[in-house]
Amino acid sequence: MATNKTPVTHHPIIGVNLPGTPDPEINRKRLSAFQQDGFDAIEVSLDSFPLIIDGEPCEHWIRYLHTLLKEFPFRYSAHIGRGLDLRDLPRIAKHRAVLRHSIDICARLQMSPLVLHYEVQSRNLEVEKAFLEEHRKAARYAGDKGVLLVVENIEVEWVDPVIELVSSVDSSSLRLAFDTGHAFLASHYFKFDFLESFKKAFPYLGHFHLSDNTGVFEELRITDRPTYDALPMGWRYEYGRGDIHLPPYWGKIPYDELFRMASDYQGMFVCEYYSERFLPFNGAIQKNVRERILKARSF
Repeated sequence: MATNKTPVTHHPIIGVNLPGTPDPEINRKRLSAFQQDGFDAIEVSLDSFPLIIDGEPCEHWIRYLHTLLKEFPFRYSAHIGRGLDLRDLPRIAKHRAVLRHSIDICARLQMSPLVLHYEVQSRNLEVEKAFLEEHRKAARYAGDKGVLLVVENIEVEWVDPVIELVSSVDSSSLRLAFDTGHAFLASHYFKFDFLESFKKAFPYLGHFHLSDNTGVFEELRITDRPTYDALPMGWRYEYGRGDIHLPPYWGKIPYDELFRMASDYQGMFVCEYYSERFLPFNGAIQKNVRERILKARSF
């Protein structure tokens, strides 16, 4: 069990995502290993635990997770559950409740920022207007709770609409989460400049997801999502298909250039890769990312 429980304050803050499971012993073992590997922060996917059931908070699980996370000296960020859809207007009351309770949970457990997905921009102007307004309201609520919201770009959409959303809300409580893996895939599929997209996003940056890939977009992600989700990850690794969440510097993303462009950034760098598939190398991955960021800042 960890003994030093004071969260880190130095920079850069290098984090990693916690693989999802409600098993307490596995979580404790993984968190302990991440501490030994030298990580400073952990990102928790909220739907890894039954923290919200039918739109209502589950106090048993909230207390359990609070106790578990306090055992370790990490800073914590959180990722919203996959089901949240603020464009689903017929069921917007339930989505709104899930988001508000997620913000409440983050405030109680001192997890910030909370990552939201942008998903795909619709062609319905009324839906997009409502989507913008929901983020405005959520930003006000999160700000009152002391939680930063960050909206993540995904691989099936340009980065520009996320920038426009954050710019339109114009709140210090809502920023952009730049996902390198998603932007790299999208840049190849939609034919835009990857580094230029980061340059445009940087003034709005509040969070950084670092994962790597080959830049080969898997079209099943758009045409047949269930089949895409069911593809064996071993096959996808072998053929370099889609959002394969490799560790930074294991694929083709030009991270050195990104880190030079982000030399003034003071938020978390969350290594969002499948860490359970790279257990022998996690410590070296953390060390390499930290050294590359520091080298970029020395120029």
